[in-house]
Order: sequence, then C-alpha cells, then structure tokens
Amino acid sequence: MFLKPYRLKSSAALKGSEAKKLRARLELAFPHVPAENLMPAKANVTQLKILTHGGQQSMVYCVDKQPMFFELDGGQLVPTLYTLWSTPDILPYLTTHEGVLPKLSNGADLMLPGVVPLGVGLNMYGHFKKGQLMAVNLTNNSSAIGVGQLARSSDELYMCGGHGVAVKMLHMFGDKLWAHEPSLLQQIPLNKTKPLSGEDFPALGSSDQHRKTIKPTPTEPTTVSEPLPQAEETDELTSGAAALSLEEISEPAADAAAESPDEPTPETLLKNAFLAALKNNGKKLPLPLLTSNFYRLYVVTEASEQIDLKKTRYKKLSNFLAEMVDQGFIVVREETKGVDKIISVDLEHPELVNFITDVKTGDSSGAAAETPLFHSELKEMYIVSDVTAAFFTKMNYKRGEGIPVGQVKKIVREYVSKHGLADPQTKLVRPDAVLLELCGNREGTLSEITSIITSKMEHSYQMCSGKDTSGKPQIQMSLATRSGNKKVTLVSNIEAYGIIMAELIKLCKQGAAASTSIVKLPHQKHEQLQVQGNQIRFIYTLLTETYKVPPKCILGLELAKDGKKKRK
Repeated sequence: MFLKPYRLKSSAALKGSEAKKLRARLELAFPHVPAENLMPAKANVTQLKILTHGGQQSMVYCVDKQPMFFELDGGQLVPTLYTLWSTPDILPYLTTHEGVLPKLSNGADLMLPGVVPLGVGLNMYGHFKKGQLMAVNLTNNSSAIGVGQLARSSDELYMCGGHGVAVKMLHMFGDKLWAHEPSLLQQIPLNKTKPLSGEDFPALGSSDQHRKTIKPTPTEPTTVSEPLPQAEETDELTSGAAALSLEEISEPAADAAAESPDEPTPETLLKNAFLAALKNNGKKLPLPLLTSNFYRLYVVTEASEQIDLKKTRYKKLSNFLAEMVDQGFIVVREETKGVDKIISVDLEHPELVNFITDVKTGDSSGAAAETPLFHSELKEMYIVSDVTAAFFTKMNYKRGEGIPVGQVKKIVREYVSKHGLADPQTKLVRPDAVLLELCGNREGTLSEITSIITSKMEHSYQMCSGKDTSGKPQIQMSLATRSGNKKVTLVSNIEAYGIIMAELIKLCKQGAAASTSIVKLPHQKHEQLQVQGNQIRFIYTLLTETYKVPPKCILGLELAKDGKKKRK
C-alpha cells in the first residue's frame, strides 16, 4: 500500500474535540489496550490526507510527527510499525522466517509456506477471522516487521494445504510510511524469541493438543494500569505524564524551574519560535495568511520544544498575536468575525534583524520534501553481542552495533593479519587469547573462524539509504559528440548510489533546460544518463549539493566549461 511514494493532499492539526473522537475510536477498535498508551492526552496529533500510488485515498494520524495509525476504505484504523513497537500486544502475530523479510519488503504478500505454525491441527493458524488485522514478526525477533489483513479465516487457511496467500500486507518495514519523517526513523528493535522445541507441538490426540500452542503475542502479559515494559522511553514518559493529575505535574515543574533559573519560559519559547518563523520564512510567506495557518505551519515547526499556549500568560493565539501587532512585527486584518489574516510583515524590525536563528539546512520544503531522491536498501546485518564484544571492540566496533554480512570476514582477516595469527605454511589461524574465548583451543581456516564468530552474533536486517558510498564505483562524467558536432554529457554508475533515476531526470530537465534520457549499454549492469550539451558542471553541482555525493566519488569535472568566451 505504501511501497511507492504517496502524495500528501493536506495536513492539519486535530483540535481537542477531534482528538477525543479519535481516542474514542481507538478504544473501540483496541479495547484491550489503554487509549493513553496509544495516544497521550498532551500529544500533538496531526491528520494527513494522502493519495497512494494506486489511487487510494487514506488518512494517516501522526502523534508528535510520527505516523501511528492509518485508515482503510471502510474507516478501519490500522496501527503502524511505530505503534506496534511501542505497544506490541495491540495485535495478534503470525511468525515467518527471517529470509522472507526481503521478499515482503519488495511488495510480496505473506504466503502460507512461509508461516510458522502456531500449533497443530485446527490450531495451526490460531482462531482468527477473515480480514482480521495481523502483525508479522520473525523467528529470531519478536518485533513486528509488517502489518496486514488475513486473506482467509484460520480454518480456511488450514484447509488450503499449505498453499496460497496467508496475509495481505498493508504496511512494511522500509516502505514510504515508515520513512514519512526522516528525522524519526527507527530500525527494527531487537527482541529475542524463545527457540521452538518439541514441547511446543504436542502429539496428535493428546490432551494438550487444543490447549498448548505457541503464543503469537511477542510480549509478556501486562496489566492495563501500567505502561508497557517494551515501550520506548519517550512513550513511557508521555503516557506516564498523561496519567498524572494537574496538581502532581505543576508541583515538580515549579521545583524544576526554581532549580534551573536559566531555563527559558513558555513565553520566551513562543516568541523565539515566532521570530525564527519570520526570520527564515518572512520573504516566502503567502500573504495574506490565516493566523491559524501561520502558527501551525511556521511557528510550531520552528519551536525548539513543544509549545503549549495554555501554559503561557497569553492563553490564546489571538492574545499573543495582538501583542506582536502592538510591537510592530506584523499587521493583522479581520476578514470576517473570528477569521484573522496576516497582511504584512516588517522584516526590517530591529529586534527581528538582530535575532539569530539556526537555519535548518537539512529540511526541504514543498514538493521536494515529498519526493524521495534515494532508493532504500534492506541489508543483512550481524549485531555485536556480549560474547563477541571483546573481539570487536579491538576493531573499533561497539556492543550492539550492526555490521554488514560481507564485512565480518574482512574484519576477521584484518585482525588475523594485524596480530600475525596466520601460519604461512598451513594457512591456518592460531587463536590468541581473545579468539580462544570464541573458538576454543583449535586452529582453523579464516572461513571457519568467521563462521564460529557469526554463529555467536545476532542476525538482523536494517534499512539503509543509498547515501552510503562505501565500496561503490566512482561516478564517471564524460562528453561525446553527436551528429552536427553537438555535445552530449554522459554520466555512468549513478544507480550504484541508490539515486532514483526518474527523479534525477526531472531535476536535470528543470535545472539545465536540456533534453535528458537514459541509455542502456550492452554488457553493463547500470544505465547511463545522457544530457544534451556540456552539462558537466551542472551535473556535478546537482550530485554534490542535492544528493550529497562526496566530490571524491565523481570523475570528469575537468571537462566542464570555464564560462569564458574566447575573443578572436
């Protein structure tokens, strides 16, 4: 559903009454989970109207900028992966093998042969209805990797004889909804699962057959009154804060303010965000602009911390803007009763001129922010465990750090070469004190030592951006001459950097105003970009500034025009 980019039609912050209605819907949809755990009372909730690549309209609900739920056609609320990671027991689970994850990330549905049975007989796939929401996890990790709907009921799945679709996937790890807010991206949390044993599958006809099944829920039972133990720190803090009364919150806040007098007041935070909005966006404001839209789209995004107008002395936005009008920053006109618009901004105001703000260079606006520039790549990783930490720390890797599968053998080879552990005659590795703890007192080949080390590490997957340039060929720019002595710029090895060619072509056509196309060369894996004219410098600037490709990875800049015409 979200495998390809979707189009954002509108974005609006929910009012208090609308947030209460959404919380009530969550209570009806998921009665076994407290609504405060899913959507804290003080959180900023945003409703996004989107149009998927397949033409399907949907609503996405974000809590503090992170997508937490989305709607299906019938209005059914579906939790995202971020909700499943913070509240794991919100949905039942089906388990699949780790090798299936790359297939699912490419858009495939979960097929029955890839489902690990929950029991035997009619209990093999649990007791679920057709169309019921199901989360999917892996045999070596209980954290969810996707969510979907059952294609058939559990009884029908059992009668299929192990063939057909089990779950129609709606949302997957690595899709565009997971990557909606780049600053809040998370990898799959690593939660170990208990290995399956013979006790999990009782013999046919035994008394335990209908009672003893593997629990599909990957977490321990939790009570409703307590926050979930698997939730991340931020969710625990917000849910805990929502459960406190106003008196309990105000007293510690007063003590904290007394202990740290330098901490900015809510009024200072609000005004600094207001000044930053004018400083960074003053010339781009589409005046006249509704005051509510100005606050929501510009002021809130510039705030260093969450702003609560009720905690300020203004209590309302209109009171704050009235003071800003009195100080001469803006001019506000009342269009109709209750509808105010900003009609002009004084960018030469002394306080605004002297105000210093950090320019957010990493943020992009408009359509460019919605358009992905890079392909995401799912990589197999080995996680440094406690057992292997002593070895990898000597090679500058920390405990819990992920290492690509192909990199582990290079690290072992580097360690063996650095300490001179290889026998020049037999080519066998003699373990030192560190390797003795991992491999025991035995010699082996480099591949055998690597295999022993990886067997004691956790296997996982991580979604990586195409911005990683390690081990990739250099981008080659060259010039060619076509009929009529016309110059053509040729660029090779672009796709190796994960760059989406369709978006690059669009940028070239807009920026260089030149015909741009893709040429497939024989006996080569990657395609070649062809731009009319000598566009070497433009391509170089586009790759280094927009795509952040390191200059050392680009060859051929010396062919660019110097921009000076020679006099005869």
